[in-house]
Amino acid sequence: MNLNHCLEKTASSHGDSTAMIYPGGEINWRTLHEAVRRLAHGLQKLGIGRDDRIAVMLPNVPHFVMAYYAALRLGAVVVPVNTMYKGRETAWLLEDSEAKALVVWEGMWDELARHLPVLDALKVAVVLGEAPPPGTVSLTRLIARSTPLNDIADIEGTDLALIQYTSGVTGTPKGVELTHSNILSNVNACREIMRVTDEDVFLAALPLFHPMGQTVIMHLAISTGAAMELHPKFEPQSVVRSLESSSTTLFPAVPSMFRILLNHCEPTEEKPSHPVRLCVSGGDRIEEEVLKEFERRFSTYILECYITAETSPVVSFNQWRTGRRVGSLGHPIPGVEMKVVDEKGFEVSIGEVGEIVVKGSGVMRGYINRPRITSEVLRNGWFHTGDLGKMDINGFFYLVDRLHHRIVKGGFSIYPSEVEAVLEAHPDVKDVAVIPVQDEIMGQEVKACVVLKPNATVTTEQLSEYCRERMARYKVPAVIRFYKDLPLTPTGRVDKVELIRSGG
Repeated sequence: MNLNHCLEKTASSHGDSTAMIYPGGEINWRTLHEAVRRLAHGLQKLGIGRDDRIAVMLPNVPHFVMAYYAALRLGAVVVPVNTMYKGRETAWLLEDSEAKALVVWEGMWDELARHLPVLDALKVAVVLGEAPPPGTVSLTRLIARSTPLNDIADIEGTDLALIQYTSGVTGTPKGVELTHSNILSNVNACREIMRVTDEDVFLAALPLFHPMGQTVIMHLAISTGAAMELHPKFEPQSVVRSLESSSTTLFPAVPSMFRILLNHCEPTEEKPSHPVRLCVSGGDRIEEEVLKEFERRFSTYILECYITAETSPVVSFNQWRTGRRVGSLGHPIPGVEMKVVDEKGFEVSIGEVGEIVVKGSGVMRGYINRPRITSEVLRNGWFHTGDLGKMDINGFFYLVDRLHHRIVKGGFSIYPSEVEAVLEAHPDVKDVAVIPVQDEIMGQEVKACVVLKPNATVTTEQLSEYCRERMARYKVPAVIRFYKDLPLTPTGRVDKVELIRSGG
């Protein structure tokens, strides 16, 4: 089943209902459906067809959704591009994915243009903006001047729908191949768990190029008739206003977004005029203190989930029917199996730390152009996530750390999240990231990159003593350095790769 059948059904049953709200206006489902059909026909006339790769490099604007679904309508494959990428990074991704067409915002064009002549596969550049550069096609004109394409490509569920590039946390980004069935199975499971209806409104501040932004916001909205309030950029003050006063009912986000929003809202005991009924946190662990304070401040409820790009992306969820354990990853969603294994692939005992492995309908087909790495992570039907976790006696899973982020000091394994949790509890610490540094004797040592709260007076020596009082001595950071702020990825996570690359 082509994902476009979801849009077709929603446009038919909810045509006059609001599909998207954005700065300056809103669009109903009938208008969105018409634009997708017109753009699909326009792309077809430009030579784009089945199995061609179409890169989409747009912020959270209606045209992202239009381009995405127009490509799928043709049976083409969507390649979402991180809008924070520089020209060299984007060019690499376009070359690796063999993208034939690029749909891009004009503000990103100059940075990219000088790299385009070396891209053999790229034939068409469609630009969103007032003055598309010479040699490109205007996106808005292409939609306006094309007639609607009524046909939807007849594809199998196992056909490729998406190449989702990983964030590159463990090295060079890898293109994850996801099928229509992968995505649909994930959408159906999340819809049931989150109880999404056509009365809901998603606050879409998480970038739609992000795996969670696509499945847990865009596809879910399209499959149910829920509306999307689009925020082209994550501007905390604007998001806080929406959470306090708009009709938003659902807010999927990554943990750092919840922390940032708490720092940008005024303390108050007043309840929001339109409380958000549910928030979803995924992509990293969220501190219990942040979760509870956010729930109190915005009169809402946060369910944590576990996501990876390779699993479409949701693997597990805290769920109403099975209860919630704050700090856990919940239980596997329908159609998914999870277990924790040792280095030889044998399942470990309850409570023991090992690698989380996943099997199920959402697991990727593989990594594009990387058969060796694909075979390493897909073994005996199980996807090896590279995440360290554990399971309790009630079947709740917990994330301990990234396997590749483990610090090995003198033969002892140290999990950065454990050290971070101790330092985060200090009253003078605002944010912290723990990374490995090379040591000639011990192999690796522990380094803590710390951001202090305003007017804090604690010293590095005092923080070391604080750690020594709360953890085994070999886990105590050998180096503590103060920062004004920590580098972040586009989705707001601490960029440990950049910290390591820059020497911390």
